[in-house]
Amino acid sequence: MLKTVVGHSNDPDSLSAIAEVLEQCQQSLSGASPQAGILFAAIDFEHPLILKQICETYPGIELIGGTTDGEMSSLLGFEQDSLTLMLFCTDNIAIKAGIGRNISRDLNGAIQSAILQATTGCTEEIKLCIALPESLTTSAILILDSLQQALGKKVPIFGGLTADRWQFKQTYQFYKTEVCSDAIPLLLISGSVLFSHGIVYAGWHPIGNPGKSY
Repeated sequence: MLKTVVGHSNDPDSLSAIAEVLEQCQQSLSGASPQAGILFAAIDFEHPLILKQICETYPGIELIGGTTDGEMSSLLGFEQDSLTLMLFCTDNIAIKAGIGRNISRDLNGAIQSAILQATTGCTEEIKLCIALPESLTTSAILILDSLQQALGKKVPIFGGLTADRWQFKQTYQFYKTEVCSDAIPLLLISGSVLFSHGIVYAGWHPIGNPGKSY
């Protein structure tokens, strides 16, 4: 069994926003206890306060997340300067969190540390990875290559880079109650889970022949 619930608030006050989000989640959970969660938050929120509220409400939750340029959910659609939380409830799937720090200094070591944290005590085969790394200090391509090498080619990687609303100064990554920078938090999902995935390529398309510069 795998159940997911979502809470989303565009209240600019941090305490009010997380209270609204948690109330929405509690109503959808119907008494179930979440095993893991992903939090997306605008850059201006009080992130330590928000993480503390989540972890006090759900002790032991495997929580990751990060700051964003915009937030989207099935509740409010696309918003900016908002807060959204997804919670996972399961009784036969293992979802564990880990974090690697100082990725700009030692990317491979940080990723190995994150994977070790997320696999300690888990005997099931890793089926997929969700990662939300730093975007400003290290190449996203290098991060993805290093993560894929560490996990193996059979493990698909999902996620995205953290952001700071186009300020390009500092982004934040979340791991349980910690607010970090220059880090890679991840969730590893193991056990009897069936899923499918695909890639849609979008963006700019050439409309003419390549030119030459002189």
